[in-house]
Amino acid sequence: MNQKYGTMSPDATQSQPLSREVSVVTGSWLFDIRKFPSTLGISHRRSNVERLPRNDMPNNGTVGVMALHAGSRVAALIALLCSSTAVRAAQTDRVVLDLCGKSVAMLGESPLHGFGKTLEFKVELVHRLIDECHFNAFFIESGIYDFLNIQRTLKSGQEVTDPMAAAAIGGLWATREVQPLIPLLLEKAKSGSVVLGGLDDQLGRGTWAQRDLPAALASHLTDPEKSRCLAILERHTLWQYPNDSPYGPKDKALILACLNQVKGSEDDAAMVDSLKRLFARDFRADRPAGADTRVPDGNDRDRSMFLNFQWLMAPLPAHSKVIVWAATNHVAKTLSGVSGDAGIIPFGSYVRKQFGDRAFALGFSARSGSYAMTGQPARQLSAAPENSLEARTSADEASYLPLSELQKLGAIPARALGVGFKTARWDEVVDGMVVFQEERPPVFVRR
Repeated sequence: MNQKYGTMSPDATQSQPLSREVSVVTGSWLFDIRKFPSTLGISHRRSNVERLPRNDMPNNGTVGVMALHAGSRVAALIALLCSSTAVRAAQTDRVVLDLCGKSVAMLGESPLHGFGKTLEFKVELVHRLIDECHFNAFFIESGIYDFLNIQRTLKSGQEVTDPMAAAAIGGLWATREVQPLIPLLLEKAKSGSVVLGGLDDQLGRGTWAQRDLPAALASHLTDPEKSRCLAILERHTLWQYPNDSPYGPKDKALILACLNQVKGSEDDAAMVDSLKRLFARDFRADRPAGADTRVPDGNDRDRSMFLNFQWLMAPLPAHSKVIVWAATNHVAKTLSGVSGDAGIIPFGSYVRKQFGDRAFALGFSARSGSYAMTGQPARQLSAAPENSLEARTSADEASYLPLSELQKLGAIPARALGVGFKTARWDEVVDGMVVFQEERPPVFVRR
């Protein structure tokens, strides 16, 4: 038995008396669990946890258990933990191998943004893509505005705090699973090794954009227009429309008139352009009253996200490598062959057209379990049909299906785009898919 890492020798599984010390390697963590309460068959002493460099891990993170006390009631729990973590580490390794050489790694997720294991997996991927594969930009499906303010603040030498970064990432990802990503990204941004950016033109609650963007844009005007436009813009970002005078076409016209007067920096111009595209989707004259505008509005939003992506990419060094964090319905290569999604043109289709095979879209799904959206109770996932992609994956805790395996499956039902099942050739939608046997809701946190 390897005394440093606790890996099992070939004969270590033979039945024999074991000592009272426990040492467990899980992923890139070494747990030295000593002297558990005697009620568990292990006596009292404090546990130690040590982070190990990944290149010091045996067998790429293979889990080993060393010296479990015979008859200990914690043995089964530790064995389960080890097995689950070993499978997860192996699948992560396979995904990293596929993503590492790409120029754009697009990490999808359910558009409900309510799957905890998916978020954990994605956070681990971001860590590894930055640390091991030298990705130098991280763009997320959040408003462009707060991230441009963060870049401007960093350039000025002022402090950027964790709450600023958390607000920029947004409330959809205010979860315990995503929380460790914030200090990592901020540390990399401060060192200049990773550029952070938002892709969306939408305005989020609790953000710098909601509170301070109107004043930032109005500062480029002179009174009386400055005061007038500040009031107009704040009325919208703070949603101060009275019940007897709701937001309407006249308000939109006033907002656009103010935006047209702003002449600031390149960052200000990017914000103004995003806002104009956002407001262009309201009260469209080219749509008949009562018409369903979800598909054209969604297409315009994805096109706007790509325009922001291009703008953010332009100043990056040649051969930069970018992580994109967004829902799978955005990062998909195409949705034209997905049942019920005809006419939808995703952001990922534009990326694919520009980067070809140098872009990779990763999807996620689950065979069973539960999920929860922000501020809502947990809901159970329906059982996966026997003919579904999820039912045909292995019984491991997590399974990775690369492009070649997706191609073999052909057209098949899967729930990679929500909680319902849709039939598609999933190799045409994504380049790989991670399937969990059992999902769980994220743990939401207050910021």
